[in-house]
Amino acid sequence: MTEQNLKAVDIARMTGATKGSVSQWLNGISSPGGKYIVSLTKALHCDANWLFSGIAAAPRNTHALSPSHESTQPTTKLIPVISHEMAFIWGKDSDYSSLGKDVLWEHGPSSVSLQAFWLEVVGDSMISPNGPSIGEGHLILVDPQLPAKNDCLVVAKFNNTHDITFKKLIIDAGQMYLKPLNPDYRPIEFNEHCQIIGVVIEAKYLF
Repeated sequence: MTEQNLKAVDIARMTGATKGSVSQWLNGISSPGGKYIVSLTKALHCDANWLFSGIAAAPRNTHALSPSHESTQPTTKLIPVISHEMAFIWGKDSDYSSLGKDVLWEHGPSSVSLQAFWLEVVGDSMISPNGPSIGEGHLILVDPQLPAKNDCLVVAKFNNTHDITFKKLIIDAGQMYLKPLNPDYRPIEFNEHCQIIGVVIEAKYLF
Protein backbone atom coordinates (compact mmCIF):
# COMPACT_ATOMS: atom_id res chain seq x y z
CA MET A 1 0.00 0.00 0.00
CA THR A 2 2.86 2.35 0.77
CA GLU A 3 4.40 1.73 -2.65
CA GLN A 4 1.24 3.12 -4.25
CA ASN A 5 0.99 6.09 -1.84
CA LEU A 6 -2.42 4.90 -0.69
CA LYS A 7 -3.83 5.88 2.67
CA ALA A 8 -6.69 4.36 4.63
CA VAL A 9 -9.03 7.09 3.38
CA ASP A 10 -8.11 6.17 -0.20
CA ILE A 11 -8.89 2.51 0.38
CA ALA A 12 -12.22 3.46 1.96
CA ARG A 13 -13.13 5.65 -1.01
CA MET A 14 -12.13 3.02 -3.60
CA THR A 15 -13.90 0.10 -1.91
CA GLY A 16 -16.95 1.81 -0.39
CA ALA A 17 -15.99 0.61 3.09
CA THR A 18 -15.97 2.90 6.10
CA LYS A 19 -12.72 4.37 7.35
CA GLY A 20 -13.24 2.49 10.60
CA SER A 21 -13.47 -0.83 8.74
CA VAL A 22 -10.31 -0.12 6.75
CA SER A 23 -8.50 0.80 9.95
CA GLN A 24 -9.47 -2.56 11.46
CA TRP A 25 -8.20 -4.38 8.35
CA LEU A 26 -4.86 -2.59 8.54
CA ASN A 27 -4.44 -3.35 12.22
CA GLY A 28 -5.37 -7.02 11.90
CA ILE A 29 -8.50 -6.64 14.04
CA SER A 30 -10.81 -7.90 11.30
CA SER A 31 -10.69 -9.02 7.68
CA PRO A 32 -12.56 -7.64 4.66
CA GLY A 33 -15.89 -9.24 3.82
CA GLY A 34 -16.49 -10.89 0.49
CA LYS A 35 -18.18 -7.84 -1.06
CA TYR A 36 -14.93 -5.87 -0.78
CA ILE A 37 -12.58 -8.43 -2.33
CA VAL A 38 -12.92 -7.40 -5.97
CA SER A 39 -12.60 -3.68 -5.25
CA LEU A 40 -9.59 -4.33 -3.01
CA THR A 41 -7.73 -6.25 -5.70
CA LYS A 42 -8.34 -3.36 -8.09
CA ALA A 43 -7.34 -0.73 -5.54
CA LEU A 44 -4.13 -2.51 -4.57
CA HIS A 45 -3.30 -3.80 -8.07
CA CYS A 46 -2.61 -7.22 -6.64
CA ASP A 47 -3.44 -10.75 -7.72
CA ALA A 48 -6.64 -12.07 -6.18
CA ASN A 49 -4.94 -15.27 -5.07
CA TRP A 50 -2.32 -13.32 -3.14
CA LEU A 51 -5.00 -11.26 -1.46
CA PHE A 52 -6.91 -14.35 -0.33
CA SER A 53 -3.81 -16.10 0.96
CA GLY A 54 -2.41 -13.16 2.85
CA ILE A 55 -5.09 -10.75 3.87
CA ALA A 56 -6.76 -12.60 6.74
CA ALA A 57 -5.26 -12.58 10.21
CA ALA A 58 -2.56 -10.21 9.03
CA PRO A 59 0.07 -8.93 11.47
CA ARG A 60 -0.88 -5.81 13.40
CA ASN A 61 0.89 -3.17 11.37
CA THR A 62 0.10 -0.70 8.61
CA HIS A 63 1.60 -2.97 5.94
CA ALA A 64 -1.07 -5.65 6.34
CA LEU A 65 -2.40 -5.02 2.83
CA SER A 66 1.03 -4.86 1.20
CA PRO A 67 2.61 -7.99 -0.34
CA SER A 68 5.58 -8.74 1.87
CA HIS A 69 7.57 -11.92 2.25
CA GLU A 70 8.83 -10.65 5.59
CA SER A 71 5.44 -10.42 7.30
CA THR A 72 4.17 -12.99 9.78
CA GLN A 73 2.40 -15.90 8.11
CA PRO A 74 -1.35 -15.63 8.79
CA THR A 75 -3.14 -18.56 10.38
CA THR A 76 -6.40 -18.11 8.46
CA LYS A 77 -7.56 -16.76 5.14
CA LEU A 78 -10.79 -16.16 3.28
CA ILE A 79 -11.99 -19.11 1.21
CA PRO A 80 -14.99 -19.04 -1.15
CA VAL A 81 -18.23 -20.91 -0.55
CA ILE A 82 -19.12 -22.24 -3.99
CA SER A 83 -22.21 -23.93 -5.39
CA HIS A 84 -22.47 -27.61 -6.24
CA GLU A 85 -22.60 -26.63 -9.91
CA MET A 86 -19.35 -24.70 -9.59
CA ALA A 87 -17.76 -27.54 -7.60
CA PHE A 88 -18.51 -29.93 -10.47
CA ILE A 89 -16.28 -27.94 -12.86
CA TRP A 90 -13.71 -26.91 -10.24
CA GLY A 91 -10.22 -28.27 -10.77
CA LYS A 92 -6.64 -28.12 -9.58
CA ASP A 93 -5.99 -25.13 -11.83
CA SER A 94 -9.12 -23.14 -10.92
CA ASP A 95 -8.70 -19.53 -9.85
CA TYR A 96 -10.64 -17.57 -7.24
CA SER A 97 -10.57 -14.46 -9.42
CA SER A 98 -12.99 -16.14 -11.84
CA LEU A 99 -15.75 -16.40 -9.22
CA GLY A 100 -17.06 -12.84 -9.44
CA LYS A 101 -18.15 -10.48 -6.68
CA ASP A 102 -21.32 -12.22 -5.44
CA VAL A 103 -19.52 -15.13 -3.79
CA LEU A 104 -19.68 -15.70 -0.05
CA TRP A 105 -16.42 -16.13 1.85
CA GLU A 106 -15.60 -17.95 5.07
CA HIS A 107 -12.38 -18.19 7.04
CA GLY A 108 -10.29 -21.33 6.83
CA PRO A 109 -6.72 -22.39 7.61
CA SER A 110 -4.04 -20.62 5.60
CA SER A 111 -2.30 -23.95 5.00
CA VAL A 112 -4.81 -25.07 2.35
CA SER A 113 -4.12 -24.59 -1.34
CA LEU A 114 -5.29 -21.67 -3.46
CA GLN A 115 -7.87 -23.99 -5.03
CA ALA A 116 -9.56 -24.94 -1.73
CA PHE A 117 -13.23 -24.08 -1.29
CA TRP A 118 -16.14 -24.43 1.13
CA LEU A 119 -19.16 -26.47 0.04
CA GLU A 120 -22.55 -26.77 1.73
CA VAL A 121 -23.62 -30.31 2.58
CA VAL A 122 -26.97 -31.50 1.26
CA GLY A 123 -28.80 -34.58 2.54
CA ASP A 124 -28.27 -36.99 5.43
CA SER A 125 -26.01 -39.66 3.92
CA MET A 126 -23.11 -38.56 6.14
CA ILE A 127 -25.05 -38.68 9.41
CA SER A 128 -23.74 -41.57 11.46
CA PRO A 129 -25.62 -43.25 14.32
CA ASN A 130 -22.25 -43.66 16.01
CA GLY A 131 -19.37 -41.23 15.87
CA PRO A 132 -18.98 -37.91 14.07
CA SER A 133 -21.71 -36.80 11.67
CA ILE A 134 -21.73 -34.11 9.01
CA GLY A 135 -25.31 -33.36 8.06
CA GLU A 136 -27.21 -30.97 5.87
CA GLY A 137 -26.32 -27.33 6.37
CA HIS A 138 -22.71 -27.99 7.36
CA LEU A 139 -19.92 -26.38 5.36
CA ILE A 140 -17.06 -28.68 4.39
CA LEU A 141 -13.64 -27.44 3.36
CA VAL A 142 -12.41 -29.20 0.22
CA ASP A 143 -8.84 -29.12 -1.05
CA PRO A 144 -8.35 -30.43 -4.63
CA GLN A 145 -4.57 -30.50 -4.23
CA LEU A 146 -4.47 -33.13 -1.49
CA PRO A 147 -4.06 -36.81 -2.42
CA ALA A 148 -7.10 -38.99 -1.71
CA LYS A 149 -6.23 -41.88 0.58
CA ASN A 150 -8.10 -44.77 2.14
CA ASP A 151 -10.55 -43.71 4.89
CA CYS A 152 -10.41 -40.01 4.05
CA LEU A 153 -13.52 -37.95 3.32
CA VAL A 154 -13.85 -36.74 -0.26
CA VAL A 155 -16.10 -34.88 -2.64
CA ALA A 156 -16.48 -36.73 -5.93
CA LYS A 157 -18.38 -36.17 -9.16
CA PHE A 158 -20.09 -38.41 -11.68
CA ASN A 159 -19.35 -37.23 -15.21
CA ASN A 160 -22.25 -39.19 -16.70
CA THR A 161 -24.92 -37.59 -14.46
CA HIS A 162 -23.24 -34.28 -13.50
CA ASP A 163 -23.90 -35.05 -9.83
CA ILE A 164 -21.48 -34.57 -6.95
CA THR A 165 -21.38 -36.45 -3.67
CA PHE A 166 -19.69 -36.23 -0.28
CA LYS A 167 -18.57 -39.61 1.04
CA LYS A 168 -15.81 -41.58 2.76
CA LEU A 169 -13.28 -43.14 0.39
CA ILE A 170 -12.64 -46.83 0.94
CA ILE A 171 -9.88 -48.67 -0.93
CA ASP A 172 -10.07 -52.44 -0.53
CA ALA A 173 -8.11 -54.98 -2.58
CA GLY A 174 -7.51 -52.43 -5.30
CA GLN A 175 -11.20 -51.47 -5.58
CA MET A 176 -12.44 -48.02 -4.54
CA TYR A 177 -15.80 -47.26 -2.95
CA LEU A 178 -17.58 -44.13 -1.81
CA LYS A 179 -19.08 -45.06 1.54
CA PRO A 180 -21.80 -43.04 3.32
CA LEU A 181 -21.63 -42.78 7.11
CA ASN A 182 -25.38 -43.36 7.26
CA PRO A 183 -26.03 -47.14 7.13
CA ASP A 184 -29.36 -46.51 5.38
CA TYR A 185 -27.38 -45.69 2.23
CA ARG A 186 -25.37 -48.18 0.19
CA PRO A 187 -21.71 -47.69 -0.81
CA ILE A 188 -21.08 -46.54 -4.36
CA GLU A 189 -18.54 -48.44 -6.41
CA PHE A 190 -15.95 -46.17 -7.97
CA ASN A 191 -16.04 -46.53 -11.77
CA GLU A 192 -14.84 -44.82 -14.94
CA HIS A 193 -17.51 -42.12 -14.62
CA CYS A 194 -16.41 -41.12 -11.13
CA GLN A 195 -13.74 -38.55 -10.35
CA ILE A 196 -12.55 -37.15 -7.02
CA ILE A 197 -12.79 -33.36 -6.82
CA GLY A 198 -10.95 -32.96 -3.54
CA VAL A 199 -10.28 -34.12 0.00
CA VAL A 200 -12.39 -32.79 2.88
CA ILE A 201 -10.26 -31.53 5.74
CA GLU A 202 -12.69 -29.57 7.92
CA ALA A 203 -16.39 -29.12 8.60
CA LYS A 204 -18.35 -26.47 10.47
CA TYR A 205 -21.92 -25.39 11.07
CA LEU A 206 -22.98 -21.76 10.94
CA PHE A 207 -25.78 -20.74 13.28
